[in-house]
Amino acid sequence: MNAFVSRHGVRLYSLLSALVPVLLGFWPNVDFAAVLPVAAVLLGAGEVAQRHENAKTEAALFATSPWDAAEAAQVEVTDEEEARFRKSF
Repeated sequence: MNAFVSRHGVRLYSLLSALVPVLLGFWPNVDFAAVLPVAAVLLGAGEVAQRHENAKTEAALFATSPWDAAEAAQVEVTDEEEARFRKSF
């Protein structure tokens, strides 16, 4: 369950924040003071979800790409071939 929430936290947050106005439309006589804590919780959850997504993005940006290792290997092979080619002439 924790992995599901971690992967889909923003989707769950958006679903909850979309349901609040719909439920208020079904029950328009709900006291305004009862809606304020829900709004505060949604704002806090939105901030947590945003920070979590930012952390995942930063981790992905600073991770080395597998293409970098392949490019480095290709450079080594090219240098070896060039050295062999120069020795032959």
